[in-house]
Amino acid sequence: MKIEAENIWKDLEQDSSDKTQGHLTRRILPEVNYDIYLAIEKPLNTRALLLCVSSKLLDRKNSYPSSGSFALNRIVVQDDAKDYVTFQLILTNPRHKDIFTILVQNIVDSLALVSEERAAVSELITRLKRWQKFLEKNSPEGLSDLAQRGLYGELWFLREVVFSTFEPVKGILCWTGPKSTPQDFQFLRCAVEVKTTIGKQHQLLSISSERQLDDTAIGTIVLLHLSLELFQGQGETLPEMVASLRSIVSSDALAKYELENLLFEAGYLDIQANRYENTGYIVREHNYFKVGKDFPRIIESELRNGIGDVRYTISVAECKHFAIPVSELIALIG
Repeated sequence: MKIEAENIWKDLEQDSSDKTQGHLTRRILPEVNYDIYLAIEKPLNTRALLLCVSSKLLDRKNSYPSSGSFALNRIVVQDDAKDYVTFQLILTNPRHKDIFTILVQNIVDSLALVSEERAAVSELITRLKRWQKFLEKNSPEGLSDLAQRGLYGELWFLREVVFSTFEPVKGILCWTGPKSTPQDFQFLRCAVEVKTTIGKQHQLLSISSERQLDDTAIGTIVLLHLSLELFQGQGETLPEMVASLRSIVSSDALAKYELENLLFEAGYLDIQANRYENTGYIVREHNYFKVGKDFPRIIESELRNGIGDVRYTISVAECKHFAIPVSELIALIG
């Protein structure tokens, strides 16, 4: 049976019990061999997940994942049997309730497949570490305007070129930008970096490091520039782009799994999709630039000792001297 965390919390929040301190709880996943509850903590009705396990399973030297949105604590509650302890995963910032809800739902769905308590503790910690990394890299409020445009550009290239060249599972594995690689796409003999801009004149491309356009160990780097127009109520939105990609990979289970993982790594959550539905994108112009010896760039081997973390901009107009047709790009990546 599918457990809906949001509905259970709402029921607990509306509970007419006169309890003023401690937890109001509801046990879930009765089929597993440990006790797990959705709870609210009185008096503030703070949402929580409780997992009761044998204290023998705990390494007291371990530190547990936490963030500005959640904390994982070891607590002892009145009903705990001797030699048992309860993990309390609790919301620490009420503004981030939506993120906490999807986080807990993700954990509950994964624990539904884990019957033994030792494995449950491991799964809980593993999932929370993943969410900790997500929240370190991404705002709980959702993607910024710049991040939305950047993700749209990467997904545009994935759909228009990569999925037209490779079968879905092979194509999705070439998208490495969400894993913080220097370039957004990695192929056998080539890498592609995607840059998006808005506006008509004097467009500049922001380069985030001295490694981003350094082809020393790669073979060839191609820089894709997408010039976008932004519209309210027309054009393709980011959620529509995501839906189109999900449709493409719908018949390939592994490609679907990888796409969802990478969207998560990129900071895209369906629960925040409504925040992106009012901005539509139309591709005004796109260009592929082959990075080579005379290309306007800064690379690692050119830096003096002690210099690093270089950020700079390059002019699109200057890059156009290095433009190549899409057919040449496809030959490089294919």
